[in-house]
Amino acid sequence: MNKNKKVLLIEDDESIADVYMEAFKASKINVEVIKWGADAMTKIKNIEAGKEEKPSLVLLDLILPDINGVEIFKEMKKNDATKNIPVFILSNYTNAELPKINGIAPEKLILKSSITPTQLVELVKKQLK
Repeated sequence: MNKNKKVLLIEDDESIADVYMEAFKASKINVEVIKWGADAMTKIKNIEAGKEEKPSLVLLDLILPDINGVEIFKEMKKNDATKNIPVFILSNYTNAELPKINGIAPEKLILKSSITPTQLVELVKKQLK
């Protein structure tokens, strides 16, 4: 695994974020956690402006305390600097309409309750190869 690969986890639930962080650390995958949608939007703007490094993959929760994850996804996909970053939507939201947002589908739609942290790490490893 390339040590330069970085995963951006946008997740407001601290216990879930901690469990995922431990699983990624154990697999030597560099993870940055953002808990607020507004901070994720700032990060996207900074990547667009060339002020911050682009992550290799984004794990995006849809239900955040301030901004809906769908808005973050739309912002990423309309921006040239971030539109090609793979996005895995991580949610317990099961709406069938979700897989395509504005006609754009995330690389994966993962139901949090149906996947273990280890399984998530394996999916991420496959994507980062």
